[in-house]
Amino acid sequence: MDFLVLTKSTTFILGPIASLLGYIMNGIFEFCSLFGVQNIGLCIILFTLIVKLLMLPMTVKQQKYSKLTSVMNPELQAVQAKYKGKQDQESMQKMQRETQAVYDKYGASPMGGCLQLLIQMPILFALYKVIYNIPAYVTGIKDQFMGIVDVAVKQPGFATKIAELATSNQMSATLDYSGATVESKNLIVDLFYKFDMADWNQFYTMFDGIQDKVGQFVDKIMHMNSFLGGINLAEAPGWKLSWALLIPILAGLSQWLSTKLMSQPAPSSDGENNTMGSTMKMMNTIMPLTSVFFCVIIPTGVGLYWVASSVFQVIQQLAINAYMDKLNVNELIAKSVEKKNKKRAKKGLPPLKQNANMKNMEHKTFKQLEEESRAKAASIAKQPVKKVDNSEYYNSRSKKPGSISSKANMVNDYNKKHGGK
Repeated sequence: MDFLVLTKSTTFILGPIASLLGYIMNGIFEFCSLFGVQNIGLCIILFTLIVKLLMLPMTVKQQKYSKLTSVMNPELQAVQAKYKGKQDQESMQKMQRETQAVYDKYGASPMGGCLQLLIQMPILFALYKVIYNIPAYVTGIKDQFMGIVDVAVKQPGFATKIAELATSNQMSATLDYSGATVESKNLIVDLFYKFDMADWNQFYTMFDGIQDKVGQFVDKIMHMNSFLGGINLAEAPGWKLSWALLIPILAGLSQWLSTKLMSQPAPSSDGENNTMGSTMKMMNTIMPLTSVFFCVIIPTGVGLYWVASSVFQVIQQLAINAYMDKLNVNELIAKSVEKKNKKRAKKGLPPLKQNANMKNMEHKTFKQLEEESRAKAASIAKQPVKKVDNSEYYNSRSKKPGSISSKANMVNDYNKKHGGK
């Protein structure tokens, strides 16, 4: 299947965000160049750090909602248990009203957590656009490639010969590689950015004497793409034994540690929640392994971003967890209710009042509440299951246990249960 990377993303929403992130990346490269450092790997790490810091307010807000959800869950589960098995319209409406009442009490919204994720997703997709095609957004790097393009397009039969290298790099051989237009030159830059040293050597053999003219550009590009003493960020590590395999391994380990630090729901005696917890544990194992696999087959530069992102996420999560553990629950709920009341006032709705039961949590932190919730769930799980005597089942069919009708029902039920007539 042919694969084409557009020089710059023009996708609606993603395009403008990618351009904004591209300005940040370009600024980082220019800043490092002032100190004589022109390394794509260092730029990716600094770029990841800056983006993480810019998204920190949204991350903290999402974590607060997650913690608030852990406090609300017992009440939400109680409402679900109350109407379990009831599918009639009246019961469903009552359950919705009571569920919404719980969210109102805490000043939360059922879509609160999803909204933060929806905001972050376009940013993350746009970020990958920048990392995948750095020359499109970093002028200093693109200039090096354009120096090669300007010389290469003047070579006899360039468009036809270069199509062979395009095919081996998963780009269509039928595209315009003439260099006659800006779009065509950008396309050639996209192709050259995929080249490893073997491709450059093949490129040199295709065009006699071109190495003397473009070798300085190629050497500088290879230096820019070199990380940790020789890892080429433009190449995929592959399954061969090399130092580049450190990137996929570190990506898997750092993501595994990051998921371990993420807040986990308190244990529950409810079977459905236990199943959900088991599923989450399985996903927390599969996702790091998936990261390892993809980092082996995609450019090492993208894998480096994954590593840097996970490492910064671990540091960030440690700081957020320390902050959240000391955060007063009642104060957070009061602020959430106050914020929601402002929105209700704009709609002409009456304000919500904080439930009197909240006073029980006045001096408690999230850490204390989670510990109490875990202890309570563990206590419930250890309680022995009550055995019901068969006679209780049969007697339950009559309002007057011991009466003649009661005994007749017992015999009838017994015959039905055991195949009697």
